[in-house]
Amino acid sequence: MPNKKKGRGGGGAKRGGRGGRGGNKNRQQPLNQQNNNPPQQPNNGGHKKHQNQFLQQRRRLQMQRNARCRLFYLQQHLVLNCYSYLDQEGREAAFSVMGWSMEAHQRRKQEMQRQRKIIEAVKERQEWKNGIFQQVLNAEVTRNENNEKARNADAALCKEVEKSMVVSDFAYPDETRGEEEDREKFHDVLPPLFARVDADTLLARLNTRRLYKRLVHYRREDQRKLAEHLAKYANADGDGIVEESIVDMFEGDLKNEETANRIYPKDMTISQMAEKEWDDLMDVASLRNQGMKVPYDPFPTQYELLLFSATQRAVAALASYPRSGNSLMRTMYEHTSLRVTGSDMQGGLAKHDLVGEMSVGCDKVQFVKTHFPERRGTPQFRCCRSVLLVRNPFDAIESFYNLMMTGTHTQNISKEIRDKATKYWEEFAVKEIRVWTNFHKYWLEQQIPILLVRYEDLIREPAKVMSRVVQFVLEINDMGSFFGERIDRCIKEQQEIERLGSYKPRSGGIGKSLAKYSPELIDKMKAEGFEEILEALHYGDLLNKPVEEWSKLPFLPEHAMEFESSQDFIVVNQGNLSRTEKESTKWGMVKKELGIMGEQCNCAQCKAKRGGKDDKGENNKECGEEDSNE
Repeated sequence: MPNKKKGRGGGGAKRGGRGGRGGNKNRQQPLNQQNNNPPQQPNNGGHKKHQNQFLQQRRRLQMQRNARCRLFYLQQHLVLNCYSYLDQEGREAAFSVMGWSMEAHQRRKQEMQRQRKIIEAVKERQEWKNGIFQQVLNAEVTRNENNEKARNADAALCKEVEKSMVVSDFAYPDETRGEEEDREKFHDVLPPLFARVDADTLLARLNTRRLYKRLVHYRREDQRKLAEHLAKYANADGDGIVEESIVDMFEGDLKNEETANRIYPKDMTISQMAEKEWDDLMDVASLRNQGMKVPYDPFPTQYELLLFSATQRAVAALASYPRSGNSLMRTMYEHTSLRVTGSDMQGGLAKHDLVGEMSVGCDKVQFVKTHFPERRGTPQFRCCRSVLLVRNPFDAIESFYNLMMTGTHTQNISKEIRDKATKYWEEFAVKEIRVWTNFHKYWLEQQIPILLVRYEDLIREPAKVMSRVVQFVLEINDMGSFFGERIDRCIKEQQEIERLGSYKPRSGGIGKSLAKYSPELIDKMKAEGFEEILEALHYGDLLNKPVEEWSKLPFLPEHAMEFESSQDFIVVNQGNLSRTEKESTKWGMVKKELGIMGEQCNCAQCKAKRGGKDDKGENNKECGEEDSNE
């Protein structure tokens, strides 16, 4: 065996341990030698020197390791920053140099492609939404400009029509006149006030306006939520902020995204959107019945789209004397059922979003407003049941008087005109109370199912009254939760009763108009059968109470009364009217005598506007002699 080289600790340093220079001197000796030679003391100087060498070697290794780490991180940094500028071969070479697997390269490539697609899709959708909103905004600006032109043209036309208080021949053009002449005469009216527009066009216009208002509403809601979110964090000191859980935040984001996708669906017409929204409401009701969460927020009721409802059976009628609240009930019914209500008249309520005027003959509606037999509408139609909406005669007649004197549903005549027209007002009230009495007597005598509803109950308890009306009109035995939830939403989202109607009513209240009736006038109004009708409509003790207590009238039993029937249907707009020649008022003559209308000439043009044919014709009447049918 070759001799091993001995170092400072001697070759026996490995064997002798801490013996230092002694090397093998501290090796285990025979027992007799150990006893004769005492052990040597350890060499402390040699131990310290060996420890210093170990620390130096450790520091060298640490520096080498740090240098390798810095080199690795530098290589990784350079590769990752230059990665986007390399071609496919360069990227593969970079991964190989770094010792990365090609699977990692492929995964990173796929992830980059996925993120790029997501960014492009989000950007494309945002551009599409901005484009749609801009198109709707431009359409609204154009529509406002056209409406301004139409209002100016209508105002001029209405002034001429108002002088004679008959519908001009523009509404019912003479068939012998050429179409070119009509177009040249009325080319600037867009659209004219009295133009007959088909029901589908009116509904499409209404739904378009609602869709635009919905887009504006949700854009403002997003801005409001963002402002509240920023304000919460700006005003908090850091400890008072309660963070949502990840699950709640995720569910909230999904719900907001689903709601945003439903605001304006792509590649759908307005009618298709309305049908889809109704199907969604059915799905939501099913989910709630099963106790499941709804994946999106419902739209506010005033921004939901309406539908026509074709019916093959006789319709339900909404019968009321004028100014008894039929527009309010129609609007609440439409918000609840999302179905357009009809009317047998070509009135001016289309501009108040009641677009079912003159849609009775089209079989598109199942709930139809009528004032028959106070006046005759068009066309005649079969009625299998009727909601009889009544209002105390003093408020109803005074409101009707304001309508005829101002020509609007929302304005009151001035005190000066009212003082000048005292004689005409008393004559009108005495005649009109007979019309009011005969109107309600006619409907109470019908043998079809009748639901009696009072206007005073409707404005005080709209939810309970509308629940009875919907159940009666749709012939529902059990309302369930769907219509109950719809009615609650309609009432709660529009707290004030004025917001529930299609237009803002005149300021007033229950019984406020009684002050315009003198005691002598009230005595004159007590016509034959008047008190019996008051009693049948549960207004029997009305005049025995002070006006302040009229707003506290006891409600009808269950907020509505239903009468039994023995007949399948009746034909509305057939038979005699409750307004005879004696009860008719020549409003044109009244306004002319009061100075509300200017003097009119007797030329051919004025005769044409008044509906007169010639001096010998039966329809040739002096200014103001026409009868009102509004």
